[in-house]
Amino acid sequence: MVRSAEQALTSCEDGIIVTAGNTTSQTGLLYEVCTRGRNAGLDGKALWDVVSITADPDDPKRTPRVDITWARENIAKYGRDNPWVMAFILGQFPPGSLNALLSVDEVERAMNLHPRAETYEWAQKRLGVDVARYGDDRTVIFPRQGIVAFPPVEMRHARDSAVSVDIASRVMAKKLEWASEMEFFDDTVGWAHGAVDVMRAAGHSPYAVQFDKPANDPRYVNMRAEMWMKMADWVKSGGSLPNVAGLVGELTSPTYSFNGGKFQIEAKDQIKKRLGKSPDLADALALTFALPDMPANRGSFAVVVKREKVTEYDPYSRM
Repeated sequence: MVRSAEQALTSCEDGIIVTAGNTTSQTGLLYEVCTRGRNAGLDGKALWDVVSITADPDDPKRTPRVDITWARENIAKYGRDNPWVMAFILGQFPPGSLNALLSVDEVERAMNLHPRAETYEWAQKRLGVDVARYGDDRTVIFPRQGIVAFPPVEMRHARDSAVSVDIASRVMAKKLEWASEMEFFDDTVGWAHGAVDVMRAAGHSPYAVQFDKPANDPRYVNMRAEMWMKMADWVKSGGSLPNVAGLVGELTSPTYSFNGGKFQIEAKDQIKKRLGKSPDLADALALTFALPDMPANRGSFAVVVKREKVTEYDPYSRM
């Protein structure tokens, strides 16, 4: 792209090329100009003059167009290495390609973590239920409690069967077996409507989630983007995954981009084309992040926060 732009100068006596944009991706003309394109030419002068604009509250040359209090609050909340903070506050390019949510190494590391029970038993038990829509897609029930996700249940449905009833029955059986407190259904389309109705008729309170609805957090385009990004952050920060065939590919294939300054996850149809299957396992796990984690309903809890290190205790060491 840089070479194509520079060719426009070959037939003019005095001209310049100007490009501008947000630092949201490591592809395209802007990234080339700001990295390799700014290197010195044959005469020792830079090929491109790069002007960086930042809203970093600690930079004396920061732009006044971005409220400094807002910038400080978001840096404190999400961290300086958060891709959204880097692109839209610090004026830096996020690391990685365009832009992988998780690497294979990160997912495999999570599969090798074995936290002690006392580090997650405080948390609410949740089931994420991604409901099959058509073809070879699976219905997946994915259990998670705090920092640990447990092996999922997979279902395939025969044609002309009572699919909604079958799904609701299996979820209720898992709820009874595992004593889950919340069940999150992908209620975007398909048979989830019926399964949710069956559970409610039986006295349960499933939580219906529509992936394309507005997110709770304004940083995200929709609920799907919010849940996937929070799941990725959970993996990176010490979440423990079961070693399940296909899960590595499903978690590492999707990419994110920015749409109007908000995180957007690659379309599910595009992921399915690349994988050759629907990311049902990953979608089911993502559903457990539709709401923030909460303590299990076991009575009153007292929380004491300490800033300093007070023990050598390792939550991931085996007894």
